[in-house]
Amino acid sequence: MRFLVIAILTLLYTPLYAQPSKLTDENTKVVLGVVEFPPLVVKSTDSLGCYGDAVTISRTILELVGYQVEVECPPPARLFERIRTGQVDITVNVKGTKALENTVTFIDKPFTYLSIVLMTNLHVDNNKTVAAIRGYDYVGMRQVLESEGYTFFDMANSSDAIQLFQFGRTSHLATYEAPYRYHIKRNSNNIDDVTVSMRKDIPTFLAISNASEKKEELANKLSKLFALSYSQTVIEQMQTKNSESQ
Repeated sequence: MRFLVIAILTLLYTPLYAQPSKLTDENTKVVLGVVEFPPLVVKSTDSLGCYGDAVTISRTILELVGYQVEVECPPPARLFERIRTGQVDITVNVKGTKALENTVTFIDKPFTYLSIVLMTNLHVDNNKTVAAIRGYDYVGMRQVLESEGYTFFDMANSSDAIQLFQFGRTSHLATYEAPYRYHIKRNSNNIDDVTVSMRKDIPTFLAISNASEKKEELANKLSKLFALSYSQTVIEQMQTKNSESQ
């Protein structure tokens, strides 16, 4: 299904944007940076790469508008620094991340919608400790909890934060819901008595580094591409084109 979507969109949009003769030019290369976020972004076990729908769809979109794509999958803190310096041209993120304030320009159409949750382990005394990802403020959730006396234990990625919580080292876990569900489906030793203490549903967007040399042209090309569809999200736009062709 994923590869059929790619083939269909290539036929639909290549005449409008692609420049095959220039695809080998260094000027057409862009660096897409993504963090581990299963199932949308999954780290490869046998390499430093990653895969998943967010990687495939983002790469396809960028190739459709004429770019060669290099994908990086660093931890969040390193990714944010590389975005600030322009070493990463584009990423997928939520608005409101403090580490990216004034460093990216968001494309208007949401990429998809996500749920942020605060999980609570009912078997652990509420000692106001929270496992989380370093560099994430969870759209203000971190600040609210810290103001209420909670202590955060920051890990490099979502898997490490979830495991810290699962091992009973913290009473709470701040997480996006999708990676948490992905993790517990693939592990047998999970906490049984867990409740959701807080939830926020938010959109995520393609975000272009303000330090990227390709900032203006990327924003222009992507905005034109997404204007071709009335779909509410980028992922829906891809899926709609696939459905219309069948």
